[in-house]
Formats: sequence, C-alpha cells, structure tokens
Amino acid sequence: MNDHDIAGSASVDTSPRGVDFNPLDPELADDFWPRINGLRETCPVARSTAHWSAENTGFWVLNAYQDVMDAAVNWNTYSSADGATPVQFDLNILRMVPLETDPPLHRGVRRALNPFFTPEALTAAEPSIRATVDGLIDTCVKHSPVDFVAAFTSQLPPIVFFETFLDQKASDIGWVLEVLDVLLTQPEKALEAAPKLFVFCAELLQARRAEGRTDDLAGVIAHLGTGEFDDGLELDDRVRMETLNMTIMAGMETTMGGLASIARILGTDNALRESLRDVETKVLDKHVEEFLRFETPVPTAGRTLTADTELRGCPMKQGDRVLLNWAAANHDPDKFPDPEALNFERPNGSAHLAFGAGIHRCLGNHLARREIRAAIRAISELHVFELEPGYDVKYRPSFARGPVALPIRLER
Repeated sequence: MNDHDIAGSASVDTSPRGVDFNPLDPELADDFWPRINGLRETCPVARSTAHWSAENTGFWVLNAYQDVMDAAVNWNTYSSADGATPVQFDLNILRMVPLETDPPLHRGVRRALNPFFTPEALTAAEPSIRATVDGLIDTCVKHSPVDFVAAFTSQLPPIVFFETFLDQKASDIGWVLEVLDVLLTQPEKALEAAPKLFVFCAELLQARRAEGRTDDLAGVIAHLGTGEFDDGLELDDRVRMETLNMTIMAGMETTMGGLASIARILGTDNALRESLRDVETKVLDKHVEEFLRFETPVPTAGRTLTADTELRGCPMKQGDRVLLNWAAANHDPDKFPDPEALNFERPNGSAHLAFGAGIHRCLGNHLARREIRAAIRAISELHVFELEPGYDVKYRPSFARGPVALPIRLER
C-alpha cells in the first residue's frame, strides 16, 4: 500500500507500517496536498518503506503539528548530527554546517553567523532588495509574457544573497543554480555535482583569509576557529567550507520555491493581488505568514533518534531515521482550522513551521520574509499580473517545493 492509496481510501489500515512515502516521488509532487493530508489523517506517525539514503530504507514520518513541533525542539533525542535532508546525502561527501550538527558546535557557528541575519541587520538591505525586485520586474514587463520562475523567482534570491552577503556579482554565478538543482532533486548525484561548489567556497574563503576581510559573511566564516576571533571554535578548512556551502544552499532554493508558489496564487487571484496594493507593512506581513503556512516551501526534514522512544503507541528505536513533515503539520486542522483555505486573519498564522523550529530553525528566515514581502509589493503594484489561462502548473520533486514554470503576462 502506498500513501496515494491512503489518501483515496476510507477503509485503509491505519497501521504505521507499510507506507511507501518518498519525499522525492514525482507522483507526490503532482498530487501533493491530497496525499500529504491523507497521510497525516490516517497515519499521524507513519512508517515508510522507501529509501532515506542511497543505501538505507525504512523511516518514521511524523505528520501531526504537535508531534512535529515537539520533535523539532528536542534536538537531544531527534538529532541532526547524522543528517537533516529528507533523502540523506553521503555525509562523507557533503555535510551542511551548522544544520547537520548539534550543540556545542552548532551553537558556536550559529552565534557567529546570526548577526548577519537579524531583523535589525537586514533592515539596511531592504532598499537594495527592493531595487533588485524592481529591476527584475522591469525586465519581465519588457519581455512579457515570461516564465516568471526563470525570469524572477529563480533570480531574486541568488542576486540578493551573493551581492549582499558575499560581495560577489550574481551575474557570474549562474552555474551555482545548476549545481543546487541537482543536489536538491537528485541527492544520489552529490559526488558528481558538489565539487564545483566546494571549489568555489574554498577559493572564496581562501581569498578572504588572505585579505584579512571580516566585513561580509564569507569573511567571518573564513576566520572561524582560527584563533583570530574569540569564538571558542575548533574548525578545519573543510568545516568552514561546509558552513559557507550551507548558507548558499539555504539562502536560495527554498526562497525561490516560496516565491514561485506565491506568484502562482497572485497570478490566478487578481482580487487578492489588488487588495495588497499599498497595504501597511503589518498587514502584508500577515499575508506573508499565511502564504508560507499554506504552501510550505520546505516540506520535510530528516532527523536520527539518539535513544529509544515511543510516540502514539509506535516504538521507535535508537538509530531510527525520522522525517519531520513540516507541510503536513502546517495543514493540521487541530492547529489551523480550515487549513486548506487562505485565511489572512488567522490569530496563530505565524505559528507555522515553514522555517522549522527549535535550534535548527532557518537562519535566513528574516531574509526570506523580506524578499517575499518586496516581491509581493512589486507584483501588487502592477496593472496586469496574470498566469496563462488554463496553464497546468507542475511542481518539481525536490527538497524545496516550487512550480517548475509560470508563464505570466505583466503590464505596469
């Protein structure tokens, strides 16, 4: 029995065993929410028989909001140190630091990176973000109709991240997107795809060390654990490279997916789009939170149990792999009444798990919110922003969920 059967049957066996749930299944991408909701409703704690790495099969899937939240904040039991991706990379090839570490290393690295991503620090970047948004929208209008995914949502996060945090020209790093696409959709090919990104990270860090620069994100990472900062860290060049690589992977693809999903909604609901024109920031912020809950650009994350535990009568053993289903949690009616409806007045809308929870909550969540907010403002100001009528939007199977393409007509 697979999870598609679960979603379509009222008399299904609710045993946690035997569910074939694969987060990279193309069929899941095409029928996402019915299958995700069916899994949660029939198996709050499911046992999947699918692969969670190239060699390993069999893992638990937590689907109810409170279970997912409780596991996310309990890093002692639900550890990220043995990997945190939905289908695990070979950690000997690619480990994402600090995501795939636990304290004390995690705490020390996050403490060093946090100053770049606080709301206060990002306020200074907002004019630049809006200027980038306006420039991309101008290009889209000029060439309308365009594939908005290719022309806007896949362009904005890389430009902002590379220019704001790494002092690099985004026009020089188009190849990075190709590498990330492979890593996030075909993790078994990490050995083929990752080295080019590793070389870029290593060379940039080496340059920052040679220049003695500590005024950008790459410069700070380059000097972590070298004794030049009072950070108490003991890191080698590989861990520094893995840290920079992590910020690049996290800083782009997830926001791209969220932006594209929101653009799909706005491109098919003109009344909603026009209602956002000139609204106050606090009103727009509530919309951003509900959009993130509703679409959840990062659907799942991996953890490994460090001790035997039991959840909803399911005995889980030390060493078992567990998948935290952020998407299912964000549509749990016990937490969010009428979850399949966009409700911008939800009193608890910001309680969503689109950015995770606990110590591993997304470091760049405030950056993503600002990019999304700037994009929505620009889109709402357009005279026309319309998805091609009748176009069947397809979502790609990936760690980061988003439409493959969005043919959209734009006019000022």
